[in-house]
Amino acid sequence: MEFPQQQKPAGEGIIYPPGVKEITDKISNDEMVKRLKMVVKTYMDMDQDSEEEKQQYLGLALHLASEFFLRNPNKDVRLLVACCLADIFRIYAPEAPYTSHDKLKDIFLFITRQLKGLEDTKSPQFNRYFYLLENLAWVKSYNICFELEDCNEIFIQLFKTLFSVINNSHNHKVQMHMLDLMSSIIMEGDGVTQELLDTILINLIPAHKNLNKQAYDLAKTLLKRTVQTIETCIANFFNQVLVMGKSSVSDLSEHVFDLIQELFAIDPMLLTSVMPQLEFKLKSNDGEERLAVVRLLAKLFGAKDSELASQNRPLWQCFLGRFNDIHVPVRLECVKFASHCLMNHPDLAKDLTEYLKVRSHDPEEAIRHDVIVTIINAGKKDLNLVNDQLLGFVRERTLDKRGKKVKVLKLF
Repeated sequence: MEFPQQQKPAGEGIIYPPGVKEITDKISNDEMVKRLKMVVKTYMDMDQDSEEEKQQYLGLALHLASEFFLRNPNKDVRLLVACCLADIFRIYAPEAPYTSHDKLKDIFLFITRQLKGLEDTKSPQFNRYFYLLENLAWVKSYNICFELEDCNEIFIQLFKTLFSVINNSHNHKVQMHMLDLMSSIIMEGDGVTQELLDTILINLIPAHKNLNKQAYDLAKTLLKRTVQTIETCIANFFNQVLVMGKSSVSDLSEHVFDLIQELFAIDPMLLTSVMPQLEFKLKSNDGEERLAVVRLLAKLFGAKDSELASQNRPLWQCFLGRFNDIHVPVRLECVKFASHCLMNHPDLAKDLTEYLKVRSHDPEEAIRHDVIVTIINAGKKDLNLVNDQLLGFVRERTLDKRGKKVKVLKLF
């Protein structure tokens, strides 16, 4: 990374800790690192009640936020300065010693860049990177940024950084500190912008999920922890895409059905306000659109532990109505779903029987055929899943002289 020409640090009027000589551009990197380590130790040992020391080292705190340090090309120097700044936010909380909004933005973007060092757990400096993360999470330092007009830029970079560095070599503490840092921003802010929401949801898309399982797990846990706050933002996203057709609101618009499936698996509460939108889409005039929604809902209703049918009866009834859809592929999809649903949710057999009866007389041969296949597959798993009415459909269709035959196993 290229840096602009370094500004020389001002040294006048700055009080350094005992034994620490002046830190200027005149000394070598090794000497600068040596002196900064002593400064780090000083701030690390200070607490919020150290009023005299806070006043004494205020000039040093301002000095450490100068461009000379924030744009320093030396990695070790930047890390040590970041640790100092994190402790400065802790010591001076709730009021930071930096009054300029532009300076605060520069500082937090600088600190965020240093968090990339968390990626390498075998680095000799990893413990210091961990200290930086732990400090920021404990103090909730990034919440200071709420007062900045462009705080969203900072938060987006922070979330992207944490999701990019998380890996299977991190222990539970690293993950928890990351979660604490991000969840406090979500729960204590005025709302989550679409851009920030995208940095979370992108980790749920199959391609990204398979690429970085740890980022997926981090996103999943973050969503579960912040469900009460973030559900409204998620509903707004899906409303704009599904109902209003504004696909341009997000780069993830083309993945809405994948996202709904993933979010439902994480916590159905995340989709509380989205389900009515799906009911709306089930009534679309576009057959292909209805087919896409039927496929999605078939997965949600049919999932083994799903309670969606009992918890959202209006949506379930609307979905059952698609068994009578004018569009053949939609009716076919519903019939195929019935087999899976009977196996996972035998309590819904009564609801399904009525609609399978009608489809067993469907004018389309393929649908009549699949009704029988559906019943036979369920019966092969457990005959108790198939009631007398369903067995009657099988008997009736075996007498059908039209179309292809289904090999009926000994179910009765």
